Amino acid sequence: MAHCIHPLHAHPRPITLCLMIVSLLVQGCIKYTPSREELERERSDKPNLSAPLGSEEEFNAYERTLTNRLHKLLSERSYLLSVSQAGSGYVLGSGDIVEVDVYGFGELRSEVEVSPQGTLSLPLIGEADVKGKDILTAKRYLAGRYAHYVKNPRVDVAVKNYHSNRISVIGEVQRPGMYPLRRNGQLLTELLSEAGGKNQLASNRIILLPAANLGTYSPPQISPDPTLAAQETGIGVEIEMEALLGKLDQRPLLVPLVAGDTVVVPEAGNFEVDGEVQKPGSFKLASSTSVISAIAAAGGLSYSADVKKVEVIRDIGGGRKALATLDLEEVGLRGGKDIRLRAGDLVRVPSEPGRFFGRQVVETLNTLFNGVSVNQRPN
Repeated sequence: MAHCIHPLHAHPRPITLCLMIVSLLVQGCIKYTPSREELERERSDKPNLSAPLGSEEEFNAYERTLTNRLHKLLSERSYLLSVSQAGSGYVLGSGDIVEVDVYGFGELRSEVEVSPQGTLSLPLIGEADVKGKDILTAKRYLAGRYAHYVKNPRVDVAVKNYHSNRISVIGEVQRPGMYPLRRNGQLLTELLSEAGGKNQLASNRIILLPAANLGTYSPPQISPDPTLAAQETGIGVEIEMEALLGKLDQRPLLVPLVAGDTVVVPEAGNFEVDGEVQKPGSFKLASSTSVISAIAAAGGLSYSADVKKVEVIRDIGGGRKALATLDLEEVGLRGGKDIRLRAGDLVRVPSEPGRFFGRQVVETLNTLFNGVSVNQRPN
């Protein structure tokens, strides 16, 4: 039985092929990812387009701001890591159960609760105001009160039940909630351990929202999405979990806490890869995802990729985004510095025009040829 072949399929003419290629381009069958420079030129011609992306300097300035916040916090709280503060830095407050002992006078020993007014009701001396006093200061104050009745009194103060000074732990931990601060300067790692550690959804970054007033619990108003806390409050301090735990060549980072702090453990979140990669899409962010590993997750580069202008687009707060450009050849072949990704980042691989059109024309022609019947006998 003879096969009927459409004339166009049997002898595709150059002009017909060109028209079909143009048609495919118009229909969006060929995807071209413009570079940042091309987008900026288009934006200058069309002012109604969205606002331009922030510069690489803005991108780096945002990262420096977060780093500086951490250094500033550690510097301001370094005194809490001293031995004397570690043993006596807890500030007494309403609801704490305190044991007061005057050595040699058993009848004066008492276990009492700090009243809402911040006082202790003690034998012999009556009401004693300890509100806002740490353990060491309270000892000296009570010794002075007892000195009116006892010669050279030695007074000890111990907290039996912590209640007044609390810290909120929210987000992706096993047991979120309110936790008592057992001493002023208690370490962040200790508190995370009390909360059961992070769960499987947790990010590798922790956000600490410092207390506005030391010693006073006042939970801050933050976004329902904890991952935005640092940007929206302007005070969020980001801390890497890896830094808290330490490494073989790096000591663990000691981060002391004070009453009123809020610890946010956000969800890991996703990042996106678009442009000249084999499998563009959204991917789960791991603890050490960088641009190189992001492109690997997307199946690697396509032939048309402009490897010298790979872009990372990042939310820098205030509704703004900034862009940094990476030379993958420099990173992959010469040990250049990679960029570690954050939740919400977009890795964009633009097309290199010459290679793009060369490859796409061949692929388009091959697509057309696949539709041509081959049931013909050569002459």
